[in-house]
Amino acid sequence: MSGFGKVWLAGASVLALSTAAHAAGAPPQQKIDALQQQIDDLNAQVADLKRSTADQYADVAQKQGDKPDVSVSLKNGRPSFKSADGDFSLDIRALVQFDSAYYGNGKAPAGTDFSSGSNFRRARLGVQGTLFTDWSYQFIYDFGGSGSEGAAISTAYLQYDGLGPVHWRIGAYPTPESFDDTTSASDLLFLERAQPTDLARSIAGSDGRAGTTLFAYDDRYFAALSYTGDLVQDSAVFDEQQAAVGRIAYRLFEGDDSNFAVGADSTYVFKIADTAAGSGSPKALRLRERPELNVDDNNIRLIDTGTIDASNILEWGVEAAGNWHNFYGQGGYFGFDVTRRDSALPDPSFNGWYVQASWVLTGESKPYNPSTGSYSLPKPRNSFSFDHAGLGAWELAARYSVLDLNDNAGSAGLPAPLGGVRGGEQKIWTAGVNWYPNAAIRFVLDYQHTDVSRLDGAGADIGAKLDAVSLRAQFAL
Repeated sequence: MSGFGKVWLAGASVLALSTAAHAAGAPPQQKIDALQQQIDDLNAQVADLKRSTADQYADVAQKQGDKPDVSVSLKNGRPSFKSADGDFSLDIRALVQFDSAYYGNGKAPAGTDFSSGSNFRRARLGVQGTLFTDWSYQFIYDFGGSGSEGAAISTAYLQYDGLGPVHWRIGAYPTPESFDDTTSASDLLFLERAQPTDLARSIAGSDGRAGTTLFAYDDRYFAALSYTGDLVQDSAVFDEQQAAVGRIAYRLFEGDDSNFAVGADSTYVFKIADTAAGSGSPKALRLRERPELNVDDNNIRLIDTGTIDASNILEWGVEAAGNWHNFYGQGGYFGFDVTRRDSALPDPSFNGWYVQASWVLTGESKPYNPSTGSYSLPKPRNSFSFDHAGLGAWELAARYSVLDLNDNAGSAGLPAPLGGVRGGEQKIWTAGVNWYPNAAIRFVLDYQHTDVSRLDGAGADIGAKLDAVSLRAQFAL
């Protein structure tokens, strides 16, 4: 019999005997008082037994090392939740980038006017974590953008991680494509990626690209092969684009705070989206690029091939990147080969390249991330504060990039040769200062000079020269 049962049985026996003993001749009020005292004594015994039992359970739990069902942490300000058995986790992710820019239109084609102002380049909020140990997930929605860009899914995927170094992902996400592409948007050296890499990733990758990827990595290598379709926010088509994207990176050297890696990538679009119904539908391929700054709400592109009826496009690129202590450098060359559809005209080819470097004045180094085959931001040794001598981390950066969308363009003053493409050539110099007050906050100040040479169909000069100063305030978890 339990402890509670014994107490109640004893109390009932006492009550019965007491009632029988006083049944004769006792005043009614005395009987009631006696019964009340017995009930109070019984309740006190029950309370003592409850406390004793609770203490026994607490001692057992302490000896067994019981833990809460969910642990909570705030590493670098990011809320994280994890089950006691480690099978499930959930992290809150956020990225806010508020950009402001002033455009000085030194020379621009007629009717072209870049709009100075501000916008939220990215305003992302989402979650990521694990399910049943071997599965992981991520969902991030972007509320930012400029001009015609609107809120859209940035990432929504499910991933299986139970195959050792090999992982399988399916959903919508940035397809692994190059060093600059696999660098997180929060870790970019400047406000935007270099124009050749941005064009390369836009063909069959970039944020919100539907597809599936098989990839593997360790401390030395990263390799990925993807099949992709359209972006989740693309307009409806009759048959969407289909492409294969491959990327490989290898770290040749690894030191305490130094690394050197090389990489190559290729994208082959074997099915360009149909613009009309039927098997003979034209295929619309268009290559164009902004001047490495997205604050302008008019979404102006100064270089543009126009629409090409193409059956496929092959992109390829080679890159190298490395850091020696607090010095960092990266560069690459990219080619774009287009095959026209059912045409006797020559097939056009385009190219671009870039080099960029930085020096962290406060001595921090940029770490290499094997899981993406790219570099991350330096982490300040001493966060900025007026209470102590911390200045955060300070970085100087520079970049030069060229993107040539001309092919058999001909001469000024003359019509374009048959099959020629006058997309233009864009050269951009960028200098920047980055300040990292702590691991979550960043400020980016960039100056850009853009020089575009381009002819229109009749051979007239429609080139441009553009100077811009931009500032970004960033918060990332």
